[in-house]
Amino acid sequence: MIVVAGVPGTGKSLVGSRVARLLLRRFTTLSWIVLEKGLWTGYDADRRSFIADYDRLVREIRYYQDYVVETHWLEPFETILDAIEAVVVTRCNPLVLLERLQRRGWPPAKIAENVEAELVGVVAAEARRLVDKGVPVVEIDTTQMDPDDAAKLVVDMIGRGVSRCCIDWLSVLEGDELGFLLEKLSSLGGAPLHERRGSAEAG
Repeated sequence: MIVVAGVPGTGKSLVGSRVARLLLRRFTTLSWIVLEKGLWTGYDADRRSFIADYDRLVREIRYYQDYVVETHWLEPFETILDAIEAVVVTRCNPLVLLERLQRRGWPPAKIAENVEAELVGVVAAEARRLVDKGVPVVEIDTTQMDPDDAAKLVVDMIGRGVSRCCIDWLSVLEGDELGFLLEKLSSLGGAPLHERRGSAEAG
């Protein structure tokens, strides 16, 4: 199994589907597994997200070992590390991500939570912990990269069994850019990051 992880809007579905095509694998998303198999315990209307049934989900994903699976939530996969060939983390400049999520018409709080998660590298940090457990982790900046080129890069790095990191937006962004972004996030609001873990995006 190859896992493509990232904050919503960073291009993980585009890259993941193309990686699957290059490797002649099937592609799915963790959210689709949750919805298709009815692996949810409720629905969070504010975030437009289903709340996953963690125990049932962990058991189910073992049946997808020949897939490329897209997700924004890596915790369930930590139970099947023996089946994971690599984790790919898609990253996107938070300023660009903000614009993308606003165009989707998402609730302000949900936009803020996800942009903040990308800014501080929540998903990337979760993935990096897997390197010490023997799982190759590849971070790619998809901000301006064509999805086909990104997929080719991913396949090459997976084939060589190498890891690649680390993108730090707090260092990349200029002072005025960071100031603008933080002010924007403050105006949008949003719940603490830990409160949204375990959700499956509905749209």
